[in-house]
Amino acid sequence: MEAYDLKEIAAADFLPHVGEPVVIHFAQDFSLPSTILKVTELNSYTPLERGAFSVEFQTTGENRAIVQGVYRVVHPDGKYMDIFLVPIAQHHNGMRYEAVFS
Repeated sequence: MEAYDLKEIAAADFLPHVGEPVVIHFAQDFSLPSTILKVTELNSYTPLERGAFSVEFQTTGENRAIVQGVYRVVHPDGKYMDIFLVPIAQHHNGMRYEAVFS
């Protein structure tokens, strides 16, 4: 598997994939199917040219919050990123998590 370059990835890279499935690996033996739910460009400082943005993911199959931390998110194309996810809202069949890129 190939990793995304987090210094280069931008909101525009996620926008075409809103609604697409990903898998979040919370532990070696625990992962949840998820969907890229929302991408928001932020007006906050970042030393990177790409600009700051956030991405929300919606999990399914588990509605308890997993503690915030760095987890592996894998796209169906096989590429992955290890990003810091924060639980932000509970859903009847899952949780929403947010990653902020700044």
